[in-house]
Amino acid sequence: MTIQLSVTIWTIICFCLLMVILHHLLFKPVLQLMDRRKEKIAAAAAKKEEYERLAAEHEAKLMEQRQAAHEKRQKQMKDALEKIRIESKLAIDGAKKERIRELDYSHAKADAERKEILQVLSAHGPALARSFAECLTKD
Repeated sequence: MTIQLSVTIWTIICFCLLMVILHHLLFKPVLQLMDRRKEKIAAAAAKKEEYERLAAEHEAKLMEQRQAAHEKRQKQMKDALEKIRIESKLAIDGAKKERIRELDYSHAKADAERKEILQVLSAHGPALARSFAECLTKD
């Protein structure tokens, strides 16, 4: 087997020509396509990170709003409860005053009746005592 120099040179020239043609027609477009795809992937990753950041911000804002709404409801409930307590206390105080007024009226009425009974007894007492004593002595 002998190596022919002309065939080897023509083979090297054809190979180099094939490499140049493939470089311009195949490798360059494929590398550009891969670069564009890498850029799209990087852009999509950046968008994903931006959306995740926005989602986290919105979630934090939503949590703050929920917390604020919860605190507002708690304050409203506390205020309503305090208002009910005050109204209840006023109602109880009013009822106590009414009961005291009724009790004072009853005491005054009882005192007046007692005085009236004492007046009647003091006026008719000696006569009643005489009639009682007569009843005792007759028997």
